[in-house]
Amino acid sequence: MNIMSTIKTLTLSEIFRVKEMIDAPATPDLVKAVERARREWQQALKEINYMDSDLDGYVIFRINSTERRYMALLEQAKKEGMSAWPELTQLSCEDEISAGSGSGENEQLCTG
Repeated sequence: MNIMSTIKTLTLSEIFRVKEMIDAPATPDLVKAVERARREWQQALKEINYMDSDLDGYVIFRINSTERRYMALLEQAKKEGMSAWPELTQLSCEDEISAGSGSGENEQLCTG
């Protein structure tokens, strides 16, 4: 069976599903991966409250592995230049001045 006859037999929904699989990125979004890793690490930390004496090694291994994965993803995000806070150069002096109390006692910190 050749490719054209196979394509002709596919339904429209199957074609769109295949197209989505092809167009989808191979790796998940880094921000989502970091957040998922953080939640898994927090869940592993909570499991220590419910661990049985038979599972103590597993729980400790899970805490260590999820923490390492989270830290590795944070490091990757840092290498790619991602930041949780805006750069200081993006802040404007007008925003800082308008947010201040207006008294002359405060020294202006923004000089740019």
